[in-house]
Amino acid sequence: MITVIKVLTFLLLFPVILFILTFILSKYVFHRRKKSLGFAADVTTFLLFFSVSNAVSIIYSKRIFLLLIVASLLIATIFTYLEWRKQKEIEVIPLLRKIWRLLFLLLCVAYAFIWLIGVFQYVLYYIS
Repeated sequence: MITVIKVLTFLLLFPVILFILTFILSKYVFHRRKKSLGFAADVTTFLLFFSVSNAVSIIYSKRIFLLLIVASLLIATIFTYLEWRKQKEIEVIPLLRKIWRLLFLLLCVAYAFIWLIGVFQYVLYYIS
């Protein structure tokens, strides 16, 4: 039980490891790079919600999980509206895939940015 918690904590701190492992494993299953990349992004997106929230909580002592959920719902609403304006009949699965992949990109950028800020703050603290 303790080992599972340690692995989950490690993956929460370093979601890129989960992305790489999922990509490598799914590449052997799907035998197609594009589908494997999408699957790895889909799996990692779920973890990135918690990773970004946890990183902000550690650095700034602010809880933003609810804010992330609300922002994600707002993005989903905007995407759905734009899709409806473009095509009157909405295909749900491709729309959800677009939303989920956009959230993956946004959360990856946010996580990298927060990580860099944390490293920069630590270096400044160490220097002074």
